[in-house]
Amino acid sequence: TLGMLTGLSYITGLDYYKGINERVGTFLPKGAVMSKNSDMVVVSLDCDTYVVLLNARDDAGVCEYLYRGVRKLDAAGVDFLVIASNTAHIVYDTVRSRLPGLPILHIADCTAVAAKGKGRVGLLGTEPTMRDGSWLKSRLLQHGIDVVVPQSEADQRRCFDIICHELSFNNFTEESRAFFAALARRLCHEEGAAGGVILGCTEIELLLRQEDVPDVPLYRSADLHIEAAAKVQAGVVALEDYLPK
Repeated sequence: TLGMLTGLSYITGLDYYKGINERVGTFLPKGAVMSKNSDMVVVSLDCDTYVVLLNARDDAGVCEYLYRGVRKLDAAGVDFLVIASNTAHIVYDTVRSRLPGLPILHIADCTAVAAKGKGRVGLLGTEPTMRDGSWLKSRLLQHGIDVVVPQSEADQRRCFDIICHELSFNNFTEESRAFFAALARRLCHEEGAAGGVILGCTEIELLLRQEDVPDVPLYRSADLHIEAAAKVQAGVVALEDYLPK
C-alpha cells in the first residue's frame, strides 16, 4: 500500500493520483476484467495553513503540521510514503527520526536518476526551496548533483506568488509561462546550469513544458517521482535502488 501526503496543493495531488494509477496499470499484469489500480491511502492537508507557516519561516511548525499527516498514513499501515511536493520534503528528517520503519521515496532521489552526470543544474521552485531548500539541495548533492538557483529575491518571490495564486488553482497564463521560461534560460545559458533545470516545484511542470524551452533540458520532478512510485509499488524496482550510493 502506497501512502500519499498531498493537498500541497490539491492540483498536484490530482496529478499524482491520476499518474500513479495510470502507470501502475502498465507495470502489473491485467486484472480479471480491467487494468489494476494503485492500492493507495491519501491524506490531504490544508495548503493555506502550510503556506502561512512557510511564509513565517517557521520550519519547525511546518514540519509538525506535515508530520501530523504522515502519522495518519503510518497508522493506516502503508508500506511506503510518497510526499507529493518538493518543499514538503522539509519533513523528511523528522519522519526518519520518529518513524524509522517507514520507507520514504524521496523526490530528489527520483530526480537525480535523470539529472546525474549532466553537470551543474538549475533549480526552480517555491521561495523556501530556492532560498534554503537544504532538504532538496543536500539530497541532490549526495548524488553528486550541484544546483544553482535564481539569485534575485524578487524573482524568487514572484515564483512563489505564481505557484500559490495561480498554479495551485489550475490557472495557467502565458505571462507566467514566459516568466518561468526566461528564468530557465537564464539559469542554463548565463548562470552556469549547463546541465539543464530541475522543475523543483510539482506545480511548475504543469505550466512549463519542454517545448516551451527546447534549448534547456528540463527535469520534471513530479513526473519522475510519479513514475518511480508506480514502479516501486508494482515491484519493477526497489525503493532502495533510488537511494544515494
